[in-house]
Amino acid sequence: MVLVILAALCVAGFAITFKYFERFAVPLQAAITVNYLVAFVCGLIMHPPWNAGDTSALWLPSAGLGCLFVAVFSLTGVSAQRAGAARTTIAGRMSLMLTVVATAFIFKEHVSLGTWIGIALSLAGLILTMQRSEHRSGNRSWLLPLIIFLGSGLCDIGVTVAQRSFTTGTTEAAFTTLCFGAAFASSMVLLFLRKTGEELRSSRAWIGGTALGTINYASLFLLVSALGQGAMPASTIFPLMNIGAILFSTFAAILLFREDPSGRQWVGVIVCVLALSIIMGTTA
Repeated sequence: MVLVILAALCVAGFAITFKYFERFAVPLQAAITVNYLVAFVCGLIMHPPWNAGDTSALWLPSAGLGCLFVAVFSLTGVSAQRAGAARTTIAGRMSLMLTVVATAFIFKEHVSLGTWIGIALSLAGLILTMQRSEHRSGNRSWLLPLIIFLGSGLCDIGVTVAQRSFTTGTTEAAFTTLCFGAAFASSMVLLFLRKTGEELRSSRAWIGGTALGTINYASLFLLVSALGQGAMPASTIFPLMNIGAILFSTFAAILLFREDPSGRQWVGVIVCVLALSIIMGTTA
């Protein structure tokens, strides 16, 4: 349970860190590039690919997922700064529902009635959390969290399909390292295509990126450790971690950044937690 709580704190830490980037004028894309470099180096130290045997089947899915990670992570940073840390985290965490549905169709898995109820509730909760209390004309702050929801779901689906189709027991950990490496390379290319490579000279980019990369790798390491312990099934760990991340990010956003969720958004948070609890109860 301790590992799951720590993993949830790290997941909530993504959006919180991005909010601090805005406060301290940390160049976003450069920091994300450093973040993936740090995560890649951590992966090389902990799970070097050259010790995993034949990894040739992993190169193509790793490259594709690496590009996708950069796109979604960059949008997550923008969303956290514009739409708020709480709403961004909720959108990313509730993408679990897309993964459940997609893997059920792809791998012909049975989805219980309780899970379908949880999915329906999660969508309702997500819609509620995306709405702001003020109704200004032209307000599109809901759009970024929606993109994060869809993009995060696509990332999770891609990882799930790749792990089931291309990895083995000896290459699974190396696959994560390769994904981080591909993400770093993709982020570097994006940085120079935008002609913003000079942002890497900023000490703030390196400090912020190192902090973000450490959180990024720690979240994965803690999750894998929790799954490896076998104390709880994965069907319990994932919803529980997401519930924790939603609650931690919501209260952190209120305490640290004075975000003020409306009554409707609080109802959305409660509905999201309820949805994850139902899924956890029906799959455990």
